[in-house]
Amino acid sequence: MQFAKGWIASGALVLLIANPAVAQTLEPKCVENSPERQGKFGCSYIADKPLPDGLQQPLFWHIDKFDSRERAQAAVTPASVAFDAAGSWWLFTIESSAKDHHGGQHVAQVELGPLPPAKQYGLLVYSSFIPPGLTSRVHHHSGPEAFYVVDGEQCLRTESRAYPMHQGDTLLLPTGTIMQMVATGSVARHSFAVVVYDSSQPPTTRMENPSPLAECK
Repeated sequence: MQFAKGWIASGALVLLIANPAVAQTLEPKCVENSPERQGKFGCSYIADKPLPDGLQQPLFWHIDKFDSRERAQAAVTPASVAFDAAGSWWLFTIESSAKDHHGGQHVAQVELGPLPPAKQYGLLVYSSFIPPGLTSRVHHHSGPEAFYVVDGEQCLRTESRAYPMHQGDTLLLPTGTIMQMVATGSVARHSFAVVVYDSSQPPTTRMENPSPLAECK
């Protein structure tokens, strides 16, 4: 799968040691095929695909788990992505509702809230596995971003408040929210995220001189 080169360098989540008193240690950027794909620390772009026209809001991110690659891939639609991570096969679908969960085990759903006006939307999916104490760069997206924590803990810092998250938690941050992810807790954190964005804009914009953000407690 190919990703646009221009925004990956500027928009990828570059992981840094959270404590400013410690020399910054750069971790691998989010890339198409990071060590996360082999169960090691890293951040992987799983997919970046256009969503079909005519999706009716409100839209939800539906997370379904499957017991085999074949069943997960057979359930893929123009508005979904199947992939393996954390020892399971997953199907992420952007749709208004799902009653049969595409034949898998329904894990969670997150309402995406209002989308920004756009002629075309894209779906960016990534999976990140990192040890505690690392952070992302401060950034924002051209569409809502939703999170699901598979293992461990994380905290999302924004200008208005911090959002602690534990295993199984979900979170939605609206379009344009300035944020920073912090891997917290005492064990490695594995989480998923999706961004439904305006395809005419970069999905991710890094903030070089951000305003102060709320502290994680």
